Amino acid sequence: MVTVRGQAYTLEAVVAGTILLATLVFASQAAAVTPLTASTSSQHIENQERAVAEGTLASATENESLVSTLLFYNVSEDTYYETDFNQQYAEAPPTRFGDTLESVFRDRGVAFNVQLSYLVGGEERNQRRLVYMGAPTDSAVSASRVVTLYDTDEVTEPNGSVEGSTGRTLANVTSTGGDSFYIDDVSQGPVYNLVEVEVTVWRM
Repeated sequence: MVTVRGQAYTLEAVVAGTILLATLVFASQAAAVTPLTASTSSQHIENQERAVAEGTLASATENESLVSTLLFYNVSEDTYYETDFNQQYAEAPPTRFGDTLESVFRDRGVAFNVQLSYLVGGEERNQRRLVYMGAPTDSAVSASRVVTLYDTDEVTEPNGSVEGSTGRTLANVTSTGGDSFYIDDVSQGPVYNLVEVEVTVWRM
């Protein structure tokens, strides 16, 4: 029996896939143009990569793989799962969003960094690297998306080749002694925090 929730998840996946496919089609069509001057061609490529980055973030927001990656955190060790000694990823994280970054960018010879910015009280914001593949070139472009975290969002953990829910909410984690989450709860209401996710891409 197909449930309403199951139908909703299926619809989200279809919408997300359509957004990403449309973005990639646009990028490929935009690349098939008549010869351009060097400067115009460079600008054209940058616009193309920015559009792909924006579409990737939009798709990941729709299918919730972006928020799931933000929640992919070892609360008992206070670090992302499977990161290097800098507590950041040197390549795509082992999540659904990471798989998308790998297929959309890395497989085309495009490097990427992912930077997070979130509230730490009042209007002050903290920045943290999620993925750092190196210093971007002068031709790098960026796209960003704001993700809302809620008290009821569940922290995720490794589950096979991707991530799965731990069953523990952010509200539960932050109220339990000894465990911690890298982003603080800055609201008295149901909203936990607002996280800006910025993806910077450049050709290797």
